[in-house]
Amino acid sequence: MLGQAHVNLTENILCPSRPRLRKLARLVTHVTAPPVLAIPGYYLLGSIAQERYPIAGGFTMVLAMAFFFGVIAPIGLVVILKMLNLIGDIHIGRQSQRTLPFTLCILSFSLGTLVMWNSFGWHLLTALLGCYAVNTLLVMLINFKWKISVHAAGIGGPIAAFFLAVGWSVLPFMMLLLSVVCWARVHLKAHSVSQVLAGSTLGFATTLLLFGFFQVPL
Repeated sequence: MLGQAHVNLTENILCPSRPRLRKLARLVTHVTAPPVLAIPGYYLLGSIAQERYPIAGGFTMVLAMAFFFGVIAPIGLVVILKMLNLIGDIHIGRQSQRTLPFTLCILSFSLGTLVMWNSFGWHLLTALLGCYAVNTLLVMLINFKWKISVHAAGIGGPIAAFFLAVGWSVLPFMMLLLSVVCWARVHLKAHSVSQVLAGSTLGFATTLLLFGFFQVPL
C-alpha cells in the first residue's frame, strides 16, 4: 500500500497537469461535438453562399432548416436516448450503442437534405447536410467492425467544405482545430490515433467527392 502511494505521489509530482489536461480534453470533446461544431459552420458557410448566390428573403429560412435538421434534432434525439438509458453518454462512447443514435441522426440529416433541396436546390448548406448524412452512414457501417472517430469525421467534412468555398487560406486554422480534436479524443482514450486519422480522412474525402459529384455552386 505504501509502495503504491509512493508511486501515485511520484506521478503527481512528475505530471501535475494530468488532471487539468484531462479536463481540457473533455471540454474540447464537448465543444467540438459534430452538432455543436456545425453551428458556426452552417452560419459561416451560409453567409458565404448568401453573398455569392443571394436567396431573396430566404437566408433566414435556409439557416433555420440547417440548424433544425443538422443541430437541434440530432442533439435532441441523443439527449432523449440518454434519458431513456439507451446510451451511456451523450458522446456515445460505447461502440455497441452507436447504431440507434446514428440511424436517427441519418434520418434527420436525410430528411433535412430533401426538404432543403426541394426548397432551395443544391445550396451549399443543402449539400453539407447531405454530406453529414452520407458520412454518418459510412461511420455507422464501419463501426460494426471498428470504432472510427465521429468527432474527427465531423470536422473533416466541414474542412473540405470551407476549403472548397474559401480556398487554401482557411486550412492552417482548420488543421489546427482538427489536431486539437484528435488529441482530445486520443488523450481520453476514446479512440486510437488510427481511428481519429481514419475519421478525419473519411469526412474530408467524402465531402470533397460529393460536392464535386453534385456540382455544388461555390
